[in-house]
Amino acid sequence: MLVLEDGPVFISEDPVVLDEFMGSLKTLQSMENPPERLWNLKVRVEGGMVCLTLPDGRGVQVARKKLVETIRTSIQNLKAVLTNKPVRMEWLRFKLKPPSHEVLEMFGEPEGIMDEYEVQVYVSTYVLEAFVNLKGYVEELALLKGFVADGKLPGERWRVKRNVDGEIKRLSSKGAKKPEDRGLLRELAGLKKLSAGAAPPFVRFTLSTYDPFEVLYAADSGKGEFLLAFVLYSGMAVKVPKDVLLRAIDEAIKDAEKELKKLGRPKII
Repeated sequence: MLVLEDGPVFISEDPVVLDEFMGSLKTLQSMENPPERLWNLKVRVEGGMVCLTLPDGRGVQVARKKLVETIRTSIQNLKAVLTNKPVRMEWLRFKLKPPSHEVLEMFGEPEGIMDEYEVQVYVSTYVLEAFVNLKGYVEELALLKGFVADGKLPGERWRVKRNVDGEIKRLSSKGAKKPEDRGLLRELAGLKKLSAGAAPPFVRFTLSTYDPFEVLYAADSGKGEFLLAFVLYSGMAVKVPKDVLLRAIDEAIKDAEKELKKLGRPKII
């Protein structure tokens, strides 16, 4: 995955072995004998610039020095993810992808189209891509904004976790026989693993995702930063400055409200 300003781009259609991926990054980073191709990405070095040809034919130019710094950061981020440490970021984006014209023609009615939107969550590292229900997505973003901006907790008590260890112990002692208990136990185990440096309360959000279904817990991690732990599908956490996170949420809400307007739906917030 190559993360560009306008969104992530897959540079391989198939899964890549981790050691192969790390080795290729380090080879490109050294710039001593850069490869001409990284999977479906073509690479050409011209003086102080590196020209990248994307799988769709688009070309991207980046300064050689900048690319080396970016690769170094990517390797550091990957190591953090592999050791369950949060990745600290200076920016964040929730990018909404509207359904194609073919899908619009197939479903026709706004209620059917609502479930055909996708959201990409990414920083300089790819975090998540999932289908969302558009109306639920906006509602979840509004709740997340309230918590980040003012510490406002959602009205649903089940969203708020203050004693993760105690909850895990309670569920484990019962044997977690019910599907919902097993699901919650899995979530909390992921949260415990990813939440180092953050203090409760941890507040649960789904962004109304499905295919894949993702759960993220948000918490204040101090020093003007917030932790977002994606505990099910992505299995990673990011730390983002509060003002950056709020700006990303506001932009996401604005984009989603535009889509709701196209569907003839009233604003939710």
